[in-house]
Amino acid sequence: MDAANQDNVRELDPFGFMVGHASAIRPLGGLERGPDPRYVFHTPYVDYRPGRVIFTIRFEKLQASFGELRVFVNAFVPGSGRDAVFVTSSRLDLTDRAAVERGLTISILGVAGASYAAYGLCIDGTDAQAAGISVMAEQSEASDDPANEAFLLPTQLAAPVFELPSRLVGEGQPLFCDPVSQVLTGDQLAEPEFRRWLDRMANRPVDDVAAWRFAFIAQALDRYGMLRKGARGITLGGGGMVLGPVLAATGCEALVGQLPADHGASDFSWSNVNCRQLDVAGVPEGNNMTLMLANEPADRRGFDFMWTIGMAQLGYEAGHTANFLFELMAVLRPGGFAIHMLDVAPSAAEATACLPRGEVERLAVTLISRGFTVAQLNFGDSNPRGSRPFGMIVRKD
Repeated sequence: MDAANQDNVRELDPFGFMVGHASAIRPLGGLERGPDPRYVFHTPYVDYRPGRVIFTIRFEKLQASFGELRVFVNAFVPGSGRDAVFVTSSRLDLTDRAAVERGLTISILGVAGASYAAYGLCIDGTDAQAAGISVMAEQSEASDDPANEAFLLPTQLAAPVFELPSRLVGEGQPLFCDPVSQVLTGDQLAEPEFRRWLDRMANRPVDDVAAWRFAFIAQALDRYGMLRKGARGITLGGGGMVLGPVLAATGCEALVGQLPADHGASDFSWSNVNCRQLDVAGVPEGNNMTLMLANEPADRRGFDFMWTIGMAQLGYEAGHTANFLFELMAVLRPGGFAIHMLDVAPSAAEATACLPRGEVERLAVTLISRGFTVAQLNFGDSNPRGSRPFGMIVRKD
């Protein structure tokens, strides 16, 4: 590591906040039994320059037969009169040797006047043992991090009133014509608005259930005032080939961000709809989405709307759903909307290649706590079986 990089990397004391307390990962920490048996480590609060900070946690010779480490980053603003504020979190399966060897990384955007600490808990206990632990904090150079320069102007699109619901989860059957964050139900397939969008699609799936995902995206964007001339949108995970005519007809400008595994993605013939291959695999590790905005003039930076298909599942499989979506939405202008399409199952036992309902509820709570508004959740039937498509509507406040 050269001298310049050394100045940007700090080694933090893993036990500098709760001095002398024993860690749940033996024999780390001190000898004193602390008040929280879940405690693993807690660094001191440290100030950083404004910009991206990446925390990396690694263990030496760790062995465990069970246990999951949850790592949190909190911010504290001296003189604010408030306790520390939750910023973000991630998790590490202590039984996954490959993951433990890679270490856990967690990224934040530091704000002037705040100090930050990382701490870890084994919420459900563990039998892990390790010879040591290191916590490193790497600070990006202000000139090298587009996040410090690519401040996004608010969307200029006037949208209908979108308020935080009084209840997180609503009751009754969701309507396609007036969408909230909702699951697919059979009744929605019979609504005239659904049939209207089918007629406007290209290359649409023959199966109405599969087509519902794309129709829901179009209906939600239209309902909240995003499908109009002058709007800029970005898509991740597919749908551009299907909704291209819809975007072109409304005068939207859209970047269809295809993944490396997609095929035939460049076969577009619609005006204002462009395709670019985007690699989102490194986003949770600090590969900032705002890199694509670095060379844009201020009035062109950011997007008024976004939709993703399957990205929530990728984040969930990686252990940090909210962090993943949060980083993707870094390119969304304040006041803009995101539609995240995913599959949901009633419970974790039934969640194969999808998210359990509890994770969707936690995701909504986390996004709300981090400055987003989430349309009320509606899971339809009280006793559903199997997985079903689900669309989450989010506004960046």
